[in-house]
Amino acid sequence: MKRHFYFFRHGQTNENKAGATYGNALEAYLTPDGIAQAEKLRAYLADKNIEIVYSSPLHRAIETAKIAINNPEIKIKTDDRLIETTFGFWYGETDEIQQRINDNFNRIKSCLDDIIANDSRTNIAIASHGGVTRALCYACGQKIGEIKNCQCFHFVLNGDQWEFIEEFDTGIVVHNKSDMPK
Repeated sequence: MKRHFYFFRHGQTNENKAGATYGNALEAYLTPDGIAQAEKLRAYLADKNIEIVYSSPLHRAIETAKIAINNPEIKIKTDDRLIETTFGFWYGETDEIQQRINDNFNRIKSCLDDIIANDSRTNIAIASHGGVTRALCYACGQKIGEIKNCQCFHFVLNGDQWEFIEEFDTGIVVHNKSDMPK
């Protein structure tokens, strides 16, 4: 049985726009551009028959999912393992950083593994953050570099084999200060 997974990052927030590396802070809200990105994502997902959304419990991910799915009948189930890591994560000794990276990846992968094992639906979306989306793609065998706001990655799981199908970019160009060359 083929199962479709759609991993997407939340829309632009005020903190993204200002260049802040916000990590897992709770109160970040979508900008008008972030809302427009989520609406474009909605158009992409409209014919995908999404049956459930798993989401980070952070407001920006839930709000993006609500806009992108636009169907109150479809449940949005939150999971703390989909929260972005803190950005202090990267500081420390090299071995310590690698262990943190491994622990972070294993946390995110365990969430995906649990969804696969416990949810038999065939069209599943996961709303989260840039680092989480990157880890989910990596868990499916695809290395992704930069992940833009509301960028979506479509994978198919057939048995135990992952296949990367496509990526969707909203095409809405926003300039986050953190993306600008220094």
